[in-house]
Amino acid sequence: MITELPLLTADGTDGVRARVHSLRKHWIARGGEPPAFLTLGTPSYLDVAERPESGHYQRHGVAARPLLLEHFQDLYDLIGKTLTEHLGAPVRYPDHLALPGFHIWLEAAVFTRPQAPVHFDLQYQAFDWPPGTDTDRLLSFTLPLRVPAAGGGLNLWEATYQDFRRSLARGWVESAADLQRFHTKRYVPYTPGRLYVHSGHVLHQVAPSRSVRAGDERLTLQGHGVWCADHWQLYW
Repeated sequence: MITELPLLTADGTDGVRARVHSLRKHWIARGGEPPAFLTLGTPSYLDVAERPESGHYQRHGVAARPLLLEHFQDLYDLIGKTLTEHLGAPVRYPDHLALPGFHIWLEAAVFTRPQAPVHFDLQYQAFDWPPGTDTDRLLSFTLPLRVPAAGGGLNLWEATYQDFRRSLARGWVESAADLQRFHTKRYVPYTPGRLYVHSGHVLHQVAPSRSVRAGDERLTLQGHGVWCADHWQLYW
């Protein structure tokens, strides 16, 4: 359901976090004042969903690419190597899609109640994929770099997107969140420096922290993958 892979040492994790913070002027506020939930990079679930016909995602994804590669090329190479070994197939970062990027929750945005959406990762549906693409073969991955002192992680339910489609057709549910009533929740605690990989078609939710302390921060790298003919295409 979810796989945990070693990726970074503690020093390596701190080093990546320091690089993210050195680029603070490039962070994008994603709501609320003062800004406390931000991104570095171009997430499709926000920038395609909000402007589906504008080309905003493509323009900003392409514009952010040189900056991200300048500062995180080694990290992208390491993620690519680790996923290639885990998946048994090569991975690529296509030029026309945004590179995996960073979610940044500063102290004021760290939440203690389960308020994040319960969802499937369906971003791939916004794009045209080349022949040979199998949109039943998907992955999503998270690399936590910092979690709140009281912990942070992911809530998972043993329900798939296919389960949702069947239940929706039969009138049993109206939304993906309704599946929570029929499936047991599992909490997966995050360890900074580990890479967490699952199919985006498993029901999941950003889990709340038990409490918030001064200076808390939740910082993660996020990405997705789609199987295209003979390799995985990775993007955000």
